Amino acid sequence: MPGRLKLISIAAAFLAVAIVAPAQAARDSLNIAFYTKFHTMEPYQTSARQMLQMGYMVWDPLVLRDPDSGKILPHVATSWSTPTDRTWKFTIRKDVKFHNGNPLTAEAIKYTIENRVLNPERKSPRLPNFKWVKRVEVVDDHNFIIHTHEPYALALERLNTLYIMDPKWGKDDQYMQEHAMGSGPYKWVSWTKGSRVVLVRNENYWMKGVPAIKNVTIKVVPEASTRLAELFSGGTDVSLNLLLDQVPGFKDQPNYKVLNFPIIRIDFWQFDSKGRASDTPVKDVRVRRAIAHAINREKIVTKLVRDEGYTVNTPMSPYHFGYDKTIKWYNYDPKKAKKLLAEAGYPKGFEIDLWQYADHQNLPNQAAMEMLKKVGIKVNLKDYRGNSQQMGKLRRGGKVTGIGNFNWGSYNIFDADAILFPFFDMESSNNYSGDKELSKWLNEARNSVDPEVRAAIYKKAQKRIIDQAYWMPTFGVKRFYGIHKDLDLKAGLDEVPRFQFAKWKK
Repeated sequence: MPGRLKLISIAAAFLAVAIVAPAQAARDSLNIAFYTKFHTMEPYQTSARQMLQMGYMVWDPLVLRDPDSGKILPHVATSWSTPTDRTWKFTIRKDVKFHNGNPLTAEAIKYTIENRVLNPERKSPRLPNFKWVKRVEVVDDHNFIIHTHEPYALALERLNTLYIMDPKWGKDDQYMQEHAMGSGPYKWVSWTKGSRVVLVRNENYWMKGVPAIKNVTIKVVPEASTRLAELFSGGTDVSLNLLLDQVPGFKDQPNYKVLNFPIIRIDFWQFDSKGRASDTPVKDVRVRRAIAHAINREKIVTKLVRDEGYTVNTPMSPYHFGYDKTIKWYNYDPKKAKKLLAEAGYPKGFEIDLWQYADHQNLPNQAAMEMLKKVGIKVNLKDYRGNSQQMGKLRRGGKVTGIGNFNWGSYNIFDADAILFPFFDMESSNNYSGDKELSKWLNEARNSVDPEVRAAIYKKAQKRIIDQAYWMPTFGVKRFYGIHKDLDLKAGLDEVPRFQFAKWKK
C-alpha cells in the first residue's frame, strides 16, 4: 500500500505540473489577432497600418514617440540639432546591433533613407513621406547630417517611423519582401502568408528588460466576430479593432477587458470634385454642399457610431497640429439641400457611387444613404470591406467614382501636413480636388518652421476645404481592443499598441 500511495502521489504531482505548465508557458507568450493580412515584410513597400504596428517590434526607429504625451523622445538617436534651417545633425547610440550581429551605424541610416525609400527604382509607397530629404551625409559611424530641400518642421515626426535596415543584409529584393531583419526588441522568425507572423525576443537588445515577453505570434483574423471568438477561447491575448456591438459580450468574460480610446485617425467622404474618375454631379460645389446639408452627421455619430467615434468638423482631428476648433460644419437642412440641387440642375436628384472598405463605415453609410434618398439622391454602394489594399490602389489610380469613404491615420504624424498634403497637393495620387491654390498653401506650410505661420495657413486651408466641400468629415475614430485582464498594454493615440513594452502582471 505505501508503494502504491507513493506512485499515486507521483502521478498526481506529474498531472499537476502538466496542467499548470501550459498556463505558465503562456505567460512567456503573446498572441495577437490583427485584422488585415500582410502583403510584404519589407517596411518600405507598404504604407499599411499592420506593418507600422509590427514595425516597432522588429526594427528600431531613429526616435520614439511617448504614447501619452505624443512627444518625440531619443531612441537610436541620442541627440540632434539644426545647424542651419536645411540641416539636421544627429548622434546615435554605439551599442545597437542588428539581429545578425552587424553594428547599426550612420551608414545604415543613409542606406535606409536613400536606397530603400528615395530610390525611384524601389517605387516605395512611403516615398512622399521622405521627399523632404535631399541627401544624408555620414560624418562617422555615429554621426550623420540630413540635408533637406527646404526648411522642414516635421523631420523628427517623420523619423519616428524610420525603421533602420542593415545595408549588408538581404540577398535580393524578393528575399527582402518575404523576410525581415532589424535591430528591434524582437527577431523575425517566420511569415505564413495570409495567416501569421512569428517573432521571438532579441536576447541582446540594447534596452535592458525589454521586451518582457519572449514569444509573439501575430495571427491574421479578418472577421471581427472571429477575432472576438479567438480572444474568449484563449487563442489570442489581444484582439485588435473590435466593434461596438461586441462590447456587451465582455460582461460574461471576467478574464478579458475592453480598451476603448480615441486615435488621431479620422473617417471622411472624399468627393471627386474635379471629375478625375468620372463626370458626375459632385463636380458642382452646390451639389456637394447639398449632400452636406442632407446628412445629419450629429445624429449618426450619437446614435450609430457612439463609442466608435467622436464628432469632427474639419478635415483633421483635434490631435493634429493646426486643428481649428472654431470651424463649423454645414447645418442639417434637407430643404436647403433640395434647393441647392434644383439650382444645380438636379431637381429630381441623381445616382452616385459611394465606396467603402472598413467595417465601421457600413452602418453610418447605410443611414446616410437613407437621408440622401429623401432629397432624391440614390446611392450605389461599392463595398470593399476586407480589401483595403485594393481600395487604396483604386484611389491612387484615380478610379474612385463619385464619393470615396476613406479614413486616414496620418502614419503616426501629429500634424496637419500628414493628412492634408497627401490629399490636396497637386502632385499627390490621392488628389481629387484639383485646387492649385490650396496646394500652394500647403506647400508653403510644409516649408515653414514657424509654428504661427503654419497654424495660420492650416486655418485658411481648413476653411477652404469646408467651404468648397471637398470632404465631408464623418467622425474621428475610436478603437476597441479586447485584451486579457492580466496583460499590461499601452495603446496610444497614434494607433500603435506598444507590444514591445507589454508585460504580464504577476
